[in-house]
Order: sequence, then C-alpha cells, then structure tokens
Amino acid sequence: MVDVYERLASRCDYPLHLGLTEAGMGMKGQVASAAALSILLAKGIGDTIRVSLTPKPNGDRTEEVLVAQQILQSLGLRSFAPQVTACPGCGRTTSTFFQHMAEDIQTYIREQMPVWRQTHPGVETMHVAVMGCVVNGPGESKHANLGISLPGTFEEPKAPVYVDGRLFTTLKGEHIVQEFLGILEEYVARTYPAASTAGALTGAGASVTT
Repeated sequence: MVDVYERLASRCDYPLHLGLTEAGMGMKGQVASAAALSILLAKGIGDTIRVSLTPKPNGDRTEEVLVAQQILQSLGLRSFAPQVTACPGCGRTTSTFFQHMAEDIQTYIREQMPVWRQTHPGVETMHVAVMGCVVNGPGESKHANLGISLPGTFEEPKAPVYVDGRLFTTLKGEHIVQEFLGILEEYVARTYPAASTAGALTGAGASVTT
C-alpha cells in the first residue's frame, strides 16, 4: 500500500483516498491501519482516509471511524476530541488509582463531547494529563492544558493540579476525582466560550478527510 501510494503521489495530482482494506480484526487491524496510514500521512500523502476493520459478530462499525480520527489526531492533522495522557505505571506508583481516574476522565469527556461540541467550539483540542507520581507528573501536567499529578510511593498525600502550565491548586482527600472534574468543567467554560453553532463529524463507517 505504501509503495503504491508513494508512486501515485509522485506521478499525479489527483486527490488520494488511503485505506488498508484487508487490515483484519481488533488490535491487529488497528495497528496495521495506523502503521500504513501514518507513514503516508506523515509524508503529506493522502486527502481522505478510511479504516476497514473486520467486526466481531454484530459488532459496532463506529470503531473504524474512531480509529481513523485517533490516527489523524495523533499525527496533529485534525482534532476530534480532547486527549487524555496517562502514565503506564511503575514501582513509583502506590496503586491503580491514577488508572481509574484516567479512565473516569476519559469516559466523562466522551459523554460530554456531544454537548461540548455544540456549545464550546475548539474544546476538541484540549489536552488533559493524569499522572501517577511527581517524577514525570509535573512535566506532563505543565505541557497539558490541564494536568494532575497523584501521590506516588513515599510522596505526600496531595495532588497538585496545573492549568496552562502553572500550579493552580493542590487537591487532597477522597473527592479528588470529583473536584478535578469540576476544575475541568470550569476550564472548558472559561477557555472555550459558548457559541450557537459548532461543526461536528458523525457517522459510522465513513471516510475521514485530512
């Protein structure tokens, strides 16, 4: 696929539609599609893309659109939804709390996007970081729009929150997730002013324009 499209791009000026038809199922299909498309997109080749995955029986084909969107967003070509960065965890993390928090925040953002997309244009470019200790936590948090660094092994039981690269507050206690989501909502309302209309991309099995 890469070889064919590289040769096409060098010989014509036609719009090119990229897709790996026989990608396969699940993770194999996602990785194969990302590998093929990213090589070409990074070289500026391709005008529209598609991801073709073999679905599970009665599976939801919207996964194809989500994968295509994530490829474009990971390459910095288009934004579709706020991104959540989270560390993988290591001996410096005391529990799986940061993993649960990252999942809770990602779920919350996904559920809020239908509303945010209509009322807060630009929110899809937001970047949130959820880190498990203070080693990499502050750095990742400062590079995100909104970030939190949770207590790691032998660290004080407090979670510093950074907003646009600056220390905003420090959270403690049993309601860190709820308090952080409150800060998140306030940030969205303040940073992405409400508008009457906002663009939206919908539809399953659709092509995605780069």
